[in-house]
Amino acid sequence: MFREYTKALFKRVDAKQLMQFKPPTLPQRIYTKTLNVDNVHYAAFCQEVDWPANEHAHPLYLQMLSLPLQMQCLLDKQSPFPLLGLIHAANKVSVLAHCDLSEPFECRVRFHEVRPHNRGWEVDVMLEALQAGNLVYRAISSYLVKVKAVHVSPLGSKNDVHNDCSLEDRARIGEISAAANTGRRYAKLSGDYNPIHLSVTSAKMFGFKKPIAHGMWTLSCAVSAFVSHQEHSQTTTVTEVKCRFKKPVFLPNDTHVQQYCKTDSSVLIDVTDSNDSLVHLSASLTFDQA
Repeated sequence: MFREYTKALFKRVDAKQLMQFKPPTLPQRIYTKTLNVDNVHYAAFCQEVDWPANEHAHPLYLQMLSLPLQMQCLLDKQSPFPLLGLIHAANKVSVLAHCDLSEPFECRVRFHEVRPHNRGWEVDVMLEALQAGNLVYRAISSYLVKVKAVHVSPLGSKNDVHNDCSLEDRARIGEISAAANTGRRYAKLSGDYNPIHLSVTSAKMFGFKKPIAHGMWTLSCAVSAFVSHQEHSQTTTVTEVKCRFKKPVFLPNDTHVQQYCKTDSSVLIDVTDSNDSLVHLSASLTFDQA
């Protein structure tokens, strides 16, 4: 997606809309594309994020596969938001029915919602995927647009998917080792060549001291760690993932995956630093086990 990032450099931003009190107007266009899964590509993704042998597809793979379509949406000429400088703040992925990777997916991407945030605006981009006319998958990616505007208030949006759940029963279930070239590897798979992920030099150009791991890479690895930890990992189905990204994972780095408040159908997880003192992301998973 070098072409998309080149376009992003020259994209005009409607600063007037971003600075006003009422929410910016969202484009109504729906971007569509039929996606076919390449088995070699899917196998490479599974290896990259340590997805165990499972009869169900990784719940975040289709979201990654649709990234070029999401980029087109974000680059819409009617969009007032800049592409470069957007902060990936949250994700909600729902697997609504079995996704057959041997069959094509009809993907539709559009802007979904925008709301005030205590640092600017938070805007949602929604992906819906259909097979044989049936909706099987929905993913909402939330991005923070930082602006100093009249609507900004001290409260903003909630930043925690865990509510008031106690951390006392938190237990480590896995580790994620992020090498120095992790950003470049995942960029090759996903097509997301955002400079902040690629090298020290390119990351510094955008205000980061080191390159940072893609948030969706870290989240995908965390979901894999949870499934691998289950007794019936081959048949465990993750049907919903809600995530809030908190702190970047600088490369290289070693992180821990912690779980707590686990029930028969849901669990809360954190990805923490190697000292378990800093939380990089918090997520809630809903799952089924055969």
